Amino acid sequence: MPGDGVILHGPIGDFARQLSPSDELQAEEMYAAAISVWSTAIAPTVKVRSYLPGARPTLVWTAFVGDGSNPSDGLAQSVVRALRVRDSFTSLAGRHPVNSEAHLLSAVESARQYPSLHTPAPRSTLLESSPFQLTPGGRQRLQRELNYALRQAWDGTNFLKIGAKKRTPAQQELDRIPPMVGVLWGISDVSWKQRPYGSGDDAFYSRFLPFKLRGQPSHGHAVQIGPSPELVAAYEWAIESQREVKLSRTAAERWGEVRGLEDSTLLHSPAPKDAAFTIRVGEHTLRVAAALAAAELSPVIELNMIEAAWSLVWRSIRDVADLANVDSVLLENPLAKTSSVVPTDADPADVCVEPSWPVESAIPDFPDTPVQRRAAVVQAQDRDSQVRRQVKAWYDNTCQFCRTKIEFPTQPFAYSEAAHIQALGAPHNGPDRIENVLCLCPNCHIRFDMGGRFLTDELRIIDSATGRDLGPLQVHAQHRIRLAYVRQHRSRWANT
Repeated sequence: MPGDGVILHGPIGDFARQLSPSDELQAEEMYAAAISVWSTAIAPTVKVRSYLPGARPTLVWTAFVGDGSNPSDGLAQSVVRALRVRDSFTSLAGRHPVNSEAHLLSAVESARQYPSLHTPAPRSTLLESSPFQLTPGGRQRLQRELNYALRQAWDGTNFLKIGAKKRTPAQQELDRIPPMVGVLWGISDVSWKQRPYGSGDDAFYSRFLPFKLRGQPSHGHAVQIGPSPELVAAYEWAIESQREVKLSRTAAERWGEVRGLEDSTLLHSPAPKDAAFTIRVGEHTLRVAAALAAAELSPVIELNMIEAAWSLVWRSIRDVADLANVDSVLLENPLAKTSSVVPTDADPADVCVEPSWPVESAIPDFPDTPVQRRAAVVQAQDRDSQVRRQVKAWYDNTCQFCRTKIEFPTQPFAYSEAAHIQALGAPHNGPDRIENVLCLCPNCHIRFDMGGRFLTDELRIIDSATGRDLGPLQVHAQHRIRLAYVRQHRSRWANT
C-alpha cells in the first residue's frame, strides 16, 4: 500500500520502517506513535526554544481513531513493546486508562515514587486509552477538571495541588515541579463522532494530533526488536542533563511559514470542533521537529527536520478531514508551492534586489526648496525627567542591551535613550516609573519598540528574527525591573 507523504526521518523513521517493512501507511502510524512515546521519554530534561518567548516541552500528543472500542491498543502496545520502554527509557512510566482528574493525579504520583535510573528529574507519564467517559445515557463526556489539567500538562505548567494535606515537605517541594505528561490515545470512530464540544473545548482538542488508522496493526509480528543503538545513545544524551533545542536560521524561516497557516482555513469544514485541530499546527510542528533533533543528538533543529515534522502534521490535518467526511483529496499542501531553494546557514545566497523606486527625479533641475513651517498645537505625554535621569545615571549612558556608549567631544558628552518596556499612551498605558524604563542606545531602542528584541522572564535578550539568545540584560543592583511590564511587551509581539 502506498504511503501518504509522511517523511520518516532519522532513527525514529528507521525504527518505524523496521516495525512495518511492507506497509508504508502502517509505518507512518508506527512513526507517529513512536514520536509520541519518545517525546514523552525525553520531556523531563529536553525543552525546545524558538524565536517566541519561553521554552516549551517536547511533548507530542497523538490520538488514533479507528474501528473498535480501543483502536490503538494494538498499535500502542506494539510500539511500547518494540521500544522496550521499561528497559530502555527508564524516565517514562505508563498509565492505562486515564479518564478523570483523580486518575491523572494518581498516575503522576505513581510515576514520581520510582526515580529514573538515568536522571534525577521526576519521571514522565504516558497516558493511553481515551480521555472520554461514557455517561449513563451512553454519550461521551470529558470532565472539566481533566480538560484543564491536561491543557496545563501540554503547556508544561503545573496542575498539581501544591500544599495539600498529609504531604511531607519533600513531597510538597517535588510537587512544585510541573509533571511531564504524554498522550498516546485510542478513540473509536463512534466516540470520535460523539466527542463533546463546548465553549473553550477547542483549547483541548488543538493540543493533540489525531490520526485515522489506515494500516491494520498486527498482533502477530515479532516486535521485541528494541530501539536502535543510535536511539539508545540519543536517549542517554538527552536525559543526562537539562538541554534546550533551538531552530537554525533556515529552519526558523520555514517554521515561520508554518505558523502563518494557523490563521488560514486549512479545513473546509463548517464544524468548529474540526477546525480546532489547525489552531496550533505551528507548535505541533516545532515539537515534532525538536523530538527528531534530539533523536539525532542535535541541539539545533535543521530545515529538513521542520519539513519532516510538517509532513506528519499535514497527514493529521488530512485525517481530520477524512474523519469529518470532507474530501481530503482536494486538500493541497499549502507549503507545496513554497520554493524549496532556501539558502543554508553556512552558505547564504547572494541575492541582488532591484530597487522599486527611481534613483533620481525624472524632472530636470528640480529646485531644492526649504521645508515650510506652520504653527500647531499638540498634546504631549507628561514624562518624569527624574526617572530618565536616574536610569541613565545608573548605567552611565551605556546601553543595557549591546553595551554601546555614544560619546561626544562636547556637551552633553554622552547620549542614551530611556525606553519604556510597557509603552506609554493608549492602548498600552504603561507607567513612567523606574521599574518600566531601560537605558538603551537608539538602535536597540527602536528594535525593542518594534518587536525586534524582547526579554524573557529571566531577563535574557532574544532576537525575534532569528530566535538567538543574545545574552543577559545588564541590570544595575538598584534597578528593579517589574516582570509584568516585560510580559506585556512580549505579549504584543508573540502569541504567549
